[in-house]
Amino acid sequence: MARVLVVDDEALIAMMLSDLLVEYGHETVGPAHTEEQALELVASTSIDAAILDVTLGDHDCFAVAEALGRRGIPFAFATGHGAQSMPDAFRERVTLSKPFDFEVVRRLIDELVAPGAHP
Repeated sequence: MARVLVVDDEALIAMMLSDLLVEYGHETVGPAHTEEQALELVASTSIDAAILDVTLGDHDCFAVAEALGRRGIPFAFATGHGAQSMPDAFRERVTLSKPFDFEVVRRLIDELVAPGAHP
């Protein structure tokens, strides 16, 4: 069982992802709905992987992505805007498209938490 951080400002989406993680045999960390909440969890909690909504209200999640990267924690972005809207520094990261395809989410989580997964 992996501990997966869920960061999404939309409560229903965060709850859906949390339920999927449990269904797939993992534990949800959070969910965090703001950049501040997510950064606190990254700093204080054991996390194996993360799914980050790119847009968090009036902010983005890139500071959270940088914090995860510094800790060597693998993560993926989630966005309804497409991977082409990502800044250059994160363009090569795996990006889930919203609305989610649940099978794609399952495979992605399996890849993120696999032994030797790269951040």
